[in-house]
Amino acid sequence: MICAINAQMNNLSNMQLFVKVVEEGSFSATARYFGIMPSSVSRQISHLENELGARLFHRTTRKQSLTEAGQIYYQHTLRIVADIEEAKRAVSQLAESPSGHLHVTVETDFAVTFIAPVLPEFFIRYPKVQVRFSMNTDNLDIVDNAMDLAIRFGHLGDSGLIARKLAMSSSVICASPDYLATYGTPSHPSQLGKHNCLSFRTAAGKNYWKFNDQGKTLDIPISGSLNANNLTFLKENALTGQGIIMIPSWMVHSALKEKLLIPLLEDFPLLPSATPIHAVFAHNRHLAPKVRAFVDFLAEKLK
Repeated sequence: MICAINAQMNNLSNMQLFVKVVEEGSFSATARYFGIMPSSVSRQISHLENELGARLFHRTTRKQSLTEAGQIYYQHTLRIVADIEEAKRAVSQLAESPSGHLHVTVETDFAVTFIAPVLPEFFIRYPKVQVRFSMNTDNLDIVDNAMDLAIRFGHLGDSGLIARKLAMSSSVICASPDYLATYGTPSHPSQLGKHNCLSFRTAAGKNYWKFNDQGKTLDIPISGSLNANNLTFLKENALTGQGIIMIPSWMVHSALKEKLLIPLLEDFPLLPSATPIHAVFAHNRHLAPKVRAFVDFLAEKLK
């Protein structure tokens, strides 16, 4: 297999050399162009003629002219060589300017809350990039699904993929002013048992929120009228006064600033204190400019 590939590559090289000999009009001029000896050009052309079983040039001491077979071969190889050069130019342009289709898998909450508001700026910077999002709570296999990039939360397993940490995501406990006015404000994590806690759940079973109480870990069981595997849904219910939520800070930044939600239990840091956000791709060698541009852009916005 390798020998066959090498042979094909040699044939392409000989085609390019042949076209250049025709354009330059002599072996010596072609040799000067490539920086090789004229005897090397002659030897490669002879090898090509042996491969084809036909003479391509009438050779004299002063110049070379094409035979009938050479004219036919030149017409065909000229198109092939032109296509190769065009392919090189296309790849070179792609490397210089981010462009093309970018397929990203990301959790819905992060895509809707964080990425969507900043996308217009990305498209202004990189107008030749088209982005397709696959939104899911599960970690889709980016290799099997032919994806360029995944945005993942939490600590990564040993998957063999390449990851770049973009930021750390911290969470906050909060509730609306209306809820707190009606049911009171907890001053200690142990009091959460008396409150309606809206929890993020992906499976059945007991749910706990963990806190750091002066170096001691508190595992607080929580319960409530609502649980869901969508943080945006939980946030909207908290905004209407339905209960207390634990949610990533980036999801409620505006609501906290506008005092639509009030942070709670700030003297008791949540555990873990933060969760990493990673950009994950299959490899980083010859990373496509469109992927690098999008990852760099997200990292900038997450600062």
